[in-house]
Amino acid sequence: MKKVEANILVLSGEVVTSELMEKLLKGEGFGVEICCDVEKGLGKLREEKFDMVICELEGEKIKGIEVCKKIRQSFILRHIPIILLVKKEHTIEKIKGIYAGADDYIEKPLQSGEFLTRIKANLWRTKRDLDANPLTKLPGNASILKELEKRLKRGEKFCVGYVDLDKFKEYNNYYGFEKGDKIIKHTARIIASCLEKVGSPNDFLGHIGGDDFIFITSWECINKVCEKIIEIFENDLPHFYEEEDKKRGYIITKDRENRICKIGVMTISIGVTTNKHHAFTHIAQLTQAATEMKNYAKTFSRNVYLIDQRKS
Repeated sequence: MKKVEANILVLSGEVVTSELMEKLLKGEGFGVEICCDVEKGLGKLREEKFDMVICELEGEKIKGIEVCKKIRQSFILRHIPIILLVKKEHTIEKIKGIYAGADDYIEKPLQSGEFLTRIKANLWRTKRDLDANPLTKLPGNASILKELEKRLKRGEKFCVGYVDLDKFKEYNNYYGFEKGDKIIKHTARIIASCLEKVGSPNDFLGHIGGDDFIFITSWECINKVCEKIIEIFENDLPHFYEEEDKKRGYIITKDRENRICKIGVMTISIGVTTNKHHAFTHIAQLTQAATEMKNYAKTFSRNVYLIDQRKS
């Protein structure tokens, strides 16, 4: 079976244009899904893996600017490139689309050569720039470091939360990698939703790897974000354990030293550092402080968050 180059979601109610795009894209080896309803399309985007969205700027049921805003507001989806289909004479609308979060636009009526060139260029650029974690699709280590460095250089005051799941390795060994992956993805969704609900407008979430995450928020929001993460994690965790294990309150498996023992349910630890008190001059100092706070939080063996109170 021939490998699909990339999967593309097309949001368009124009039958002729949609059929032309589908023919051109499939001819180049792309997987294509056509959807004429915004909510259904966004639902598919959350449930399935797509590498790009092509969207009408103005359609009977589709408003491209609103689609851009919804995608860019989601931590899980915001990395996906968006290309808007715009009528040639709508100059102002092109600008509005870019400001709303579109990566590019293509004028209608479509010119086959230009259409495919722009699609390929945007896919290549996204692949080059994005170091997303393959499991959660969140930004990886390179993006995390760039984000921290950028904020330090701008002189921003912010908080860095280092999230880690305790007893995850034992859970993963006991229940298997599939369930382990599910709880990592669910944890990513919990943190993302908490930042969206009680965080700041320019917050950031990254996935270091495994069960470790980094988020950035404001000093004013840090307590609410951490409290909300712990509240939802505690509430949702029982769904990831079998009934018998829930009743016992532990699983019987091997620990990190390969000894058979009773392992309690997972907990979540959040270590927080901030440059409100520290005069960090380099991201290495910042990441070291966050790591120290996370390691300290893990010694409590319960769901907890700790904020660094040390002065420079």
